[in-house]
Amino acid sequence: MFARTLGFCLVAILFPAAQAVRIESSRDFPLGSEVENLALRPSGSVLATVYTFPHIYEVAPGPNSTPRLLHVFQNTTGACGIAPSSTPDVFFVLTGNFSFETFGPAPGSYAIHRLSFSKCGSPIVKKIAGLGAIAQPNGMTAVPGTPYMLIADSNGGFVYRFNTKTLQLKPYFDHPLLKPRPVGGVVFGVNGVKLSRGYLYFSNTNQQLVARIKATGTEMAPLQGHPEVVASPTPVDDFIVNDLNGDVYVAESEPLSAIGFVSKDKYGSAPVTIAGGPNSTALVGPTAAIWAKGAVGKTLLVSVTGGFEQFVTKNFTGGGKVATVHLE
Repeated sequence: MFARTLGFCLVAILFPAAQAVRIESSRDFPLGSEVENLALRPSGSVLATVYTFPHIYEVAPGPNSTPRLLHVFQNTTGACGIAPSSTPDVFFVLTGNFSFETFGPAPGSYAIHRLSFSKCGSPIVKKIAGLGAIAQPNGMTAVPGTPYMLIADSNGGFVYRFNTKTLQLKPYFDHPLLKPRPVGGVVFGVNGVKLSRGYLYFSNTNQQLVARIKATGTEMAPLQGHPEVVASPTPVDDFIVNDLNGDVYVAESEPLSAIGFVSKDKYGSAPVTIAGGPNSTALVGPTAAIWAKGAVGKTLLVSVTGGFEQFVTKNFTGGGKVATVHLE
């Protein structure tokens, strides 16, 4: 998640103008829902976590779909990261207590859960471990063909590796580009994490960048090497990589509220706005992006909050949504 406007300068990324992409949206989530992260089911429907409530929803593909409450987690205030496992229709979900008034986590409150679907389609949810060593778990990604999940710690500035079978949690990657650099009291370092094309990609909200380092997720920890900056500056929350060509699409939060694009041959530059933008209401406060089913490079699914300030003031102005961004 992107905690709050960080005084980002717009000049670097407003030109050229956004392309005329087509954007469709689901119906609103219940008022006050900060839609945080997304994962795709084999059916093409979307699982969406909500950080202001301990809820997970399912949204069918297509415009104007109504979010369906799938599960309510107990003994926690919100659900944040979600990622598919290597087993079809099995997911891992992070939960914990986060205050939108102070923009800070309650360390020791976070846990990881396994969510699977029975043959009749109903979810089976089981808490598998507490994550007390991680101050603020956030983005998460599976290591293909293994029981490992990589988990970003936004507050501590580390990437951890969690074994979903042995329940062993170890630091996996530590580097200055993961660390938070608090702005106005907002502490958000490494945020999103993805494995693609032989690299670990990661975003850092405070440092306003996306970077990558050679990795498979299976190396002996700690991971060694020097990251390469992929996109900067950017008010990044999360992002997605086109596994076919390395292009990166960035969920850029307020004040930009856009999808930014960096092609593989432009790594190191500021993203170009291709959807949404400060003069648009289509993608207000995006938090994450994934590919629609069978549509890598063609169609993005984007979680949208409706604006973060409302979660601080409790003066709710717009519900969260799942937006479909057609790139071609």
